[in-house]
Amino acid sequence: MSALPRPRLLFIAPVMPDCSGNGLAMRQGQFLAAYAKDFDIDLAVMPLAGAANADANFAWRHVRRLSVFPLDGVDTHFSLIMRLQDPQARIPAFRAYGRPSITARLTQPMHATFQSWIAAQHYNLVHTGRLYLLSLAMLADAPRIVDADEDDALLFRQIAAGARRRGKAVAASWADAEANNAANCMAKLLPGMNHVFAASESDATSLCAYGPPVSVIPNVAARPPFPARPRGARVLFVGTLGYEPNAEAITWFIQKCWPRLRKRLPHLRLDIVGGGAPPALRRLAMQPGIVWHGRQKSLQCFYARASAVVVPIRSGGGSRIKLLEAAAYGRPIVATTAGAEGTALTPQRDFLHADDPFRFTRAVAAVLTRGQKFGRAARKTVEQHHQPAGWQRRILAVAGAIASPVTA
Repeated sequence: MSALPRPRLLFIAPVMPDCSGNGLAMRQGQFLAAYAKDFDIDLAVMPLAGAANADANFAWRHVRRLSVFPLDGVDTHFSLIMRLQDPQARIPAFRAYGRPSITARLTQPMHATFQSWIAAQHYNLVHTGRLYLLSLAMLADAPRIVDADEDDALLFRQIAAGARRRGKAVAASWADAEANNAANCMAKLLPGMNHVFAASESDATSLCAYGPPVSVIPNVAARPPFPARPRGARVLFVGTLGYEPNAEAITWFIQKCWPRLRKRLPHLRLDIVGGGAPPALRRLAMQPGIVWHGRQKSLQCFYARASAVVVPIRSGGGSRIKLLEAAAYGRPIVATTAGAEGTALTPQRDFLHADDPFRFTRAVAAVLTRGQKFGRAARKTVEQHHQPAGWQRRILAVAGAIASPVTA
């Protein structure tokens, strides 16, 4: 009797999965590598959160079929909304649109192209890499898992609160509308999912309200070689700066903390690594001691020379892959409450914690001179709680219980 074929999985991703670089790409890579152990995978990449021509070498090692779908333009309705110059007209029109703005590039022709690509394919399971891709998952006739990562509605409410703190009323109103639209879509589509993954306990708690069972799968970080103690004094910030919470974080750090640090340590340098920065942020970073590196494929050399890593996140959900990555390298970390959310790292043991500019500045100065013990403790915690193998087994346990049976 011949053995049954392996089950087949359709993986819908918002960015090309990878083992390094962009944090979202790394989370997609975490799930892709897990599923590849037990499933034959068709990977559909909708590059809403990354370049359409991103390196696919990692992905091809884990899939049998791969397609990157071109996202040309936006749907007509959203295009008309964006032509409205008056925010008093544009924001109510967007609220009535009923969908998050990121989904505007998922047009009807693109849906038709995707449906043609999966036609005549039989899948035992569908995995969707973010909530805003759920309309595509509904086109496949198979049990469905979605990795929410974070609660998008909650994220936009936090972004709105941050915009209000900075006196940006129009941006806050738009973010409120994004939150309402995201919540509407989640209420409509999440009940059709068999299981939901989230990156943190707080996100899992809020997502439970939509019906399907929710499991926490935190982000992970592979264990790199422990780099030598760096020479000089360099602070490192890593993050995709097209993502509003990251842009807000480094803006806050440069405005509120950096002048104090430079006054205390005139030779201190700040390395900023991450693509997608808006022009205003790039101008703000043109200050003495700040070096802008843009997007980098490999971060090993930056962690190797970093005396401290800062994670001054003030909003957003999920868990911070870059925080875990810095900890895996054994680098001393200073983080806000939001910056350390969703990880097993413990304040004052694995990193220094501060939420206001004065304490954050003082904490950075402290780890620059005596932070090695925090780096060693953080590396040990990541080894114990955030290694890929154990969490990949958890992913496969859920997937195996949900996937439809394989037939000859």
